[in-house]
Amino acid sequence: MVSTYDPFQVEQPETTFKRLHELRAEGPIVPIGEGMYYVTSYEEARRVLRDVEHFSSAEGFRAPGVTVPAEDRMLGEQDAPQHPGVRRIVMSAFNPAAIRLEEDFVRQRAHALLEAIDTSGTVDMVPAFTTPLPNDATVHLLGFPMDDATRIAAWSKEVMESEWPAMNRTARGEGMEGAFPEYTAYVDHFVATLREEVAAGKAPDGLLTRLITADVGGEHLSVRQMRALVFNLLLGGLTTTAQLLGNVIYQLLISDSVAQLAGAGADERAAFIEECLRVYPPVMLIPRGCVQETTVAGTTVRPGERVIVGSACVNRDESLFDSSEEFDAGRANVERHLTFGFGPHICAGAAMARSVALIGLDEFLQFANVRRARLPAGFTYENVPTFFEYGPKTMPVVFDAPA
Repeated sequence: MVSTYDPFQVEQPETTFKRLHELRAEGPIVPIGEGMYYVTSYEEARRVLRDVEHFSSAEGFRAPGVTVPAEDRMLGEQDAPQHPGVRRIVMSAFNPAAIRLEEDFVRQRAHALLEAIDTSGTVDMVPAFTTPLPNDATVHLLGFPMDDATRIAAWSKEVMESEWPAMNRTARGEGMEGAFPEYTAYVDHFVATLREEVAAGKAPDGLLTRLITADVGGEHLSVRQMRALVFNLLLGGLTTTAQLLGNVIYQLLISDSVAQLAGAGADERAAFIEECLRVYPPVMLIPRGCVQETTVAGTTVRPGERVIVGSACVNRDESLFDSSEEFDAGRANVERHLTFGFGPHICAGAAMARSVALIGLDEFLQFANVRRARLPAGFTYENVPTFFEYGPKTMPVVFDAPA
């Protein structure tokens, strides 16, 4: 029996999580369409994500029938032999020392964004805080001009809310170059200028410089490969972390936890973020394409078929997480969630996302506790219009004691 569920369609959370609960009851792997399966079991999800012999990252992420040219694939869409070498370079920008160097900038930016808010009226925290903070942190880390941060955020939002994530195209054209020519021209010009600085020995040390000079399989990355990776970093840094921070602030307000967490220590605040990652994963699924026949929980999966690892589903697997549908900031095994993936493709920017979210939470707690922040009566959560993401589209906040 084939279940009716399309993971490539945007749904609202009350519908999605109810359907995922039903899928878990059907079995560890459930057919959801012709040649497509959905993994609901935590253990089977881990097995699929670390199995690079039978499953390809390049063959799964887009909607059925959509193939992205090899040079245009983002890091999460690459397989060996290219993926390991590129990943090592990207990871060099996200080591603990590099992230610590960014913390002062992120904290200063968070403070400035909050202080700029007019608390005398209702404020939508998504454009005021939860989107610009991760975006600015990413722009700063990659070395783009901070004066361009606002338009980079606007372009990135347009990309993620379009049909491009699923279809690799929009009405304007194919790929990023055809679908978003202005954004592409901006990135290409920036990278071309950086290449000239590298050739002249004047380039700043940074992630993009290391990518330009990297030897990947005996060759340097092409213009198109660099473009794909830069977009990967810009879009991932903005959208995933923005949804995470939005979900953290939302949970904080709906649970009336501002005062309690404002007096808590760093470990308790970090645990709060981890439980948000488990219950409200900013990325809800991780697709893979089968390239060699195998079995998953007794079900035969053949080449050309696709397996969707439902991180939003397995994070609520009742066999691992007690009262799995409930938010529990003191959950002992919360770190076992699969929101950032597992295996060789585990998210390279996970540590940076956690750092930005923790700093954002710290600064918001100080700001909101004094001003008695709350959601307005009757507020209803609406998800962002991107099929694989979970985060608030808007988040109006009222301050009962405005400064």
